Amino acid sequence: MSGAWRLPEAADAQSTFFSHALALAALHGPGPWPDGGYPLPDEDPAREQLMVGSVLDGVRTHHFGSAPDPDAAARIADLVADLVTGPPSQSACAGLHAALAGQPALQVADGLGGQVRRRGLPADRVRAVGRWLAEYGTRRDAVAGGIVLLGVAGDGRDRDLLLLLGALEDLTLYAVVALARTQPDPDRAVLEMARRVAAWGRIQAVERLKGTSDPQIRGWLLREGFRNEVMNEYLAHLAATTGDLYTAMLDPEPDEALLDGAGGIIDALCAVGGPAKDIRDYPDGPAVIGRYLTLVRDRAPSLARAAIVLGLGDFLESGEAAGLGWGSGSRDELRDACRVLARRPSWRAVVEGALADPDLAAFRRALWPAAQLGIPTRQRVRARLRTDPFDGYLWQSLLEDCPDAEIDDLITLAQELLPVSELAAGPASSHGIGSGYYPPDHVLDQIVTWLGAYPGRGWILIRTALRNPVIRCRNMAIRTLARWPAHAVPAGAAAAVRDALQAEPEPNTCDAMEHLLATWNP
Repeated sequence: MSGAWRLPEAADAQSTFFSHALALAALHGPGPWPDGGYPLPDEDPAREQLMVGSVLDGVRTHHFGSAPDPDAAARIADLVADLVTGPPSQSACAGLHAALAGQPALQVADGLGGQVRRRGLPADRVRAVGRWLAEYGTRRDAVAGGIVLLGVAGDGRDRDLLLLLGALEDLTLYAVVALARTQPDPDRAVLEMARRVAAWGRIQAVERLKGTSDPQIRGWLLREGFRNEVMNEYLAHLAATTGDLYTAMLDPEPDEALLDGAGGIIDALCAVGGPAKDIRDYPDGPAVIGRYLTLVRDRAPSLARAAIVLGLGDFLESGEAAGLGWGSGSRDELRDACRVLARRPSWRAVVEGALADPDLAAFRRALWPAAQLGIPTRQRVRARLRTDPFDGYLWQSLLEDCPDAEIDDLITLAQELLPVSELAAGPASSHGIGSGYYPPDHVLDQIVTWLGAYPGRGWILIRTALRNPVIRCRNMAIRTLARWPAHAVPAGAAAAVRDALQAEPEPNTCDAMEHLLATWNP
């Protein structure tokens, strides 16, 4: 690069995505980082977001699509061309940053890359602009735009920068594409990126490893790579096919990590009708399931294996499995093998042990297998709620199929364990997510929704929900009251709804309250 052409330094490097990523790396290592690196530097931490950028990009790329904006891409490419062919002024850099920041990166990424390539712009200067945006950018889409430019003109020198910024889940998609296009070892670079992220970033990265012949990567896909914090179903089929799960399972003594990875992949593949290819698209399915059951039969049981085998038994019993064309003999044999394993005393003991484990996560994971094995859990859950009263999963396990004889007692328990006065702090415009997420609000929501099936019961909790800060909680209180027949509505309900209406900030909730009052006073 000519010494006469040099991009200016940014005036403020404190609020950049680069400095944010450096701080996270210093605190937590290379990744995955807590919450995927959120909140980002351009976000107001006090403002709730219904969906963060990585989720939006994930949903759009996998389900709904995102209409490209070629005109916007061309305009931004013009700004890049002006910058790399003219004097690199501060105003030109700021103008490019602003243009990218004002345009969703997903809509212009491919078009911008194509435009820059076709124009034959000097690669060293395009790379410099990409790094300038990546290092000094203070807005998410501007930094993503810089990464796109590095994908066009970058090289091996940019590996560390792309891995650092890509560990922010909002930027993984753009970083992994750039890594795949510019690195001399693209699969290994993408593998490193995949290891640094856990949610949609993991999905976006692992999908770029489809078809790899690298044995280390294929082994990682089977043992760990398919796991993510969104849904394992997104990556299970890719891992099974690219990793050649069937051949790996023919090893006479597969390692424990491979065996447990295989169980997780099988479990995800059997979630038929999910967001990705499943067992219906995997011809080796019956053979892999059979081999898995043979192998776990001779290994020490674990809670995870018990849950997978029990789930497999349910699936093989279902009509979905019957329609897969495996042949009734094969399916029946596999189903019977699951039942035999599940009945073993040692397997039942593993579930019982987890129910006695002081670790809440282990206890929660044991609830479904226990129910399948007929192990009573209701009293244990009630006891655990004394320690963890705001755990929604525990409450849900009690609310589902609650015996009639326990309904009033469960309502009393909720009134005892929940901070009722705090939950009626007054209405707000909170959606109950992000910084506004408070577990007691969600437990109240669960219980009030459940009360819709029990007219006249739990009025104190419904009245509390009418004054809760979370919009959904107030809406569910109205919906529950609307389900109740008139004779079951408490005498003070109309006055309570009128009082709530006077303070309600959300127009739609106001409408629901007014409609409810009108039905009570036609």
